[in-house]
Amino acid sequence: MMLLFEATEKDKGFTLLELLVTIGIVGILSAIAIPQYSTYRLRAKAAATAGELKNFSTAFYAYLTDNEDWPPDSHLILPAGMEAYITQRIWDEQTPLGGNYNWEGPDGYPYAGISIWGATEPDETFSIVDRMLDNGNLNTGRFRKTPNGRYTYILEE
Repeated sequence: MMLLFEATEKDKGFTLLELLVTIGIVGILSAIAIPQYSTYRLRAKAAATAGELKNFSTAFYAYLTDNEDWPPDSHLILPAGMEAYITQRIWDEQTPLGGNYNWEGPDGYPYAGISIWGATEPDETFSIVDRMLDNGNLNTGRFRKTPNGRYTYILEE
């Protein structure tokens, strides 16, 4: 078999053009993948928050059933008597979207609801939570931004 081209020591390796094309392809793939990954992470945090709110609401309804009334309003502290329904450690942890859970009882507010005190994510993120729990509108429905500026899951008005 006859060789048309015999590689010499100087011909081995990649050319600058080949390296630039490879870097360009990696850059394009990164430009597509990184925003998708960020969106995925944000939706996962929103889903975790929605799940925690649903679990907490179930516990508050259980308390209501057992005691025939909602627990009194408490500021960031798990309301007295709720230890039998919610683990203190879970209530005290920061939410996946920043801030902490807060019980807004009907003795201090015109509703009974679980709010997020000191949330760090913007309204657009909480709109995702709203779509998972409610109607997708932070001004109406059971999950909304209340006049005190907190995102609140209303259990009863």
